[in-house]
Amino acid sequence: MAYDNFYKQNYAPPTAFYFGVKFNGFPEMDSSFQEVSGLKVTLSTEERKERGENDLVLHLPSPAKYEDLVLKRCLMGNSGLTQWCKNALEDFKFDPKDIKLQLLGADGGSLASWSIIQAYPISWELSALNSTSNELVIETLTLKYRNFKKD
Repeated sequence: MAYDNFYKQNYAPPTAFYFGVKFNGFPEMDSSFQEVSGLKVTLSTEERKERGENDLVLHLPSPAKYEDLVLKRCLMGNSGLTQWCKNALEDFKFDPKDIKLQLLGADGGSLASWSIIQAYPISWELSALNSTSNELVIETLTLKYRNFKKD
């Protein structure tokens, strides 16, 4: 019982709004994002019927599939990250980068982190421009990557 009370009093669940994204090779300010999504891995299975056993179906795992990583931020001026995207999307010159995603605690320390391996841009999108709203212009960057690992 004492342990339960200690745990309830001293544990604060992590919040999703305090995180950091760091691209290898770009300054920290260049990789400030307001939203990150798509960090997902899924194993599918392939059905195989066992020979001679009509009622037995085996489910064999297939290689992992990784969802696209989507990063959103306020539209930035010309930067290293912007140039990296332009090189890939306009000139078809790819330079895959490793990315570190960190979930941060109240003190700024890392609560959890993920290493995203060999990411490259596949899409860039600008939010709608609307003369009747007072919202920031958001750019959305979509990346493919080889895999990710929880550190």
